[in-house]
Amino acid sequence: VAKNPVTADSVRYKIKCALGEKSVAMVQIVVRSMENMYLYLTHESKDAVAKKKHEYDRADIKLLNNFDIDRYITLDAEDKDDMLNDVCELIDDYNLANMRELRRFIQLHGIEHDLPSMKVVNSVLRAHTGLVRLYFDAVYQERKYGRSDVDRETGEVK
Repeated sequence: VAKNPVTADSVRYKIKCALGEKSVAMVQIVVRSMENMYLYLTHESKDAVAKKKHEYDRADIKLLNNFDIDRYITLDAEDKDDMLNDVCELIDDYNLANMRELRRFIQLHGIEHDLPSMKVVNSVLRAHTGLVRLYFDAVYQERKYGRSDVDRETGEVK
């Protein structure tokens, strides 16, 4: 991805410089969405998953030219609601009391919970700060005062 128009040859040259002489098979202009192209190349697209193609580990992918896939991820309303619910469950399940704890948790365990980067999570949470604050406050209150209405051995609410 480049800020200005570039030729296929200049892209090939940049890739070869970064990854080696035999690193380029084809340079292609992205016609549809960047997110779909990325999912296609990593075999995370619906089609690739259905065909049981090997999924590449994102940690093994070398990104060039300050590429950031999160800039191109678009979520529909249902995806945003699902992510909000997932984050609220994580806050409750892992007793995360503030945004710093949530951020560190997502950096360490976000992939395990199918969460994107904190940048995308923040964009979803931004519209629901009141709800998220209530979850954080509940965890904080339980940390500070404990829960006298829960049997510590069975987990049952009295």
